[in-house]
Amino acid sequence: MPKKILYESAVHQFVRAAQARREQLAGSAPRQAETLGRWVATLSFENPGAGAMKVSWPGPAAGTRTLALQAAKFYTRGDAAAHSARQVDAGLTFADDRVMAANHAYFAAELRAILVAAGLPELAAPATPSLDTARKHAEEAFHDAWAASEDTSAINVRARNEACTAPEMRHLRAALGDLHGRQLLDVGCGLGEASVYFALEGATVTATDISPGMCETAQRLAAANGVTLTTHVSAIEDLGLRPDHRFDVIYTGNTLHHADIPAMLDNILPHLKPDGVFVSWDPVAYNPLINVYRALATKVRTADEHPLRLRDVRAITQRFAHAEVRWFWFTTLVIFVIMAVVQRRSPNEERYWKKVVDEADRWAWLYRPLEMLDTFLLRFLPFLRPLCWNVAIVARGPLPSRRAG
Repeated sequence: MPKKILYESAVHQFVRAAQARREQLAGSAPRQAETLGRWVATLSFENPGAGAMKVSWPGPAAGTRTLALQAAKFYTRGDAAAHSARQVDAGLTFADDRVMAANHAYFAAELRAILVAAGLPELAAPATPSLDTARKHAEEAFHDAWAASEDTSAINVRARNEACTAPEMRHLRAALGDLHGRQLLDVGCGLGEASVYFALEGATVTATDISPGMCETAQRLAAANGVTLTTHVSAIEDLGLRPDHRFDVIYTGNTLHHADIPAMLDNILPHLKPDGVFVSWDPVAYNPLINVYRALATKVRTADEHPLRLRDVRAITQRFAHAEVRWFWFTTLVIFVIMAVVQRRSPNEERYWKKVVDEADRWAWLYRPLEMLDTFLLRFLPFLRPLCWNVAIVARGPLPSRRAG
C-alpha cells in the first residue's frame, strides 16, 4: 500500500475508533460523549515518514504519540469486492472479518493510550480486549504463520488421508460412504488436506478457517489437485453462514480442542440437514506421555488448546440421536517415543502428528501390528480408551441445544 494511502487510511480508522467510542458513551454517559467529540476535533495528524502516523493534542495534558502502522492490519489487495461477491453468491457472509476486527482492536487500543496520556482516562474503553477476541487474534496469527511456512507442492493429499498412520481419517471416510453430489462443510480446514480430499472423492466442499492464510493455502492445494473449494474466513463459534445454508456432512478435524464446544455446536448444528452426518476427530487429554509432549512442543501449539475430556465427548454425543465414538493411538504411541528418544527429533521443529503420516511407509512395519493390538485391547479393556491420543466421533440426528436460554 503506498505511503500516503496507508497514512490516510490510518487517520480514517483512528477517527472511526473515536466515533465508535463516542457512540458507546452516548447511551450511558452523554456528557462524556460530548466531551470526547469536542476533544477529537482538537486533534492534529501528521505523516512523519513511511509507515507512521503522528497524533498531537493540546490538552488537558498536551502531548503527541506516533503510531507504527506495521502493527495495524489493512486490506492491501484490490479483489475485496469480487471476493465479497463470491462469498455472497455461495451463501456466506462476513460475520467475523478477522482483518477488520484486528484493525478495530489496534486503533481502539491506540485511542485509549492517547486518552490516558491526555489526562482523560474516564473517556477510554477498558484496557484489555475480551479473552475471546484476544484468543481469536492469537489463533489467526499462529495459523497464518504456519500456512506461510508450508509448501503445498509437497503435500500428497491422498497419502495424508489414506495412510496406515492416519487411522482417524480412514475410519471417518469409511463411515461417510459415497460422497458424490453431497454438500460438505469442513470447519477449521487448516491447510486444506481434508477439504481437497473430500472434493476429490466427489463432495462439493465449503471450507472455513479462522486464518486467512490457511484459506489461501487450501485454495492453492485445491488448484494443484484439480478441484475447487469455497473458502470462508471465520471462527468456529461464528461461521457467518446464511441461516438456510444446510449441509449433508459437517466435518471438523483436529479443531474442537481450539473452540468453545457448546458455542460451536450451537453455531454449526443448525447448518446440518436432519438426515446429515457430523464427523470429527481430536486429541484427548489424559495420556501422560502425550502430555509430556504437549509441555515440550510449545512452538507448534497455541496457548488456548484444551484436548478433549470425557465431558467434552459427552457434550458432543448428547447433541445427536445416534453417535459412535472410536479411540485411536494407544500402544501405537510407541512410535512417538522412538521419534523423541531414539531419533532425538525436536517436537518444536517438527509436528510429529504430521510427520508420522508423511512417513507412513517407514513406520508401517511397526504401526500395523500395534494397531491390531490396540483394536483388541480397546475392545476388551474399555477403561483404557481415554488414554488414547485421539478420539473420533460419527453422529447423526442433530438434537436441539439443552442449554438454558
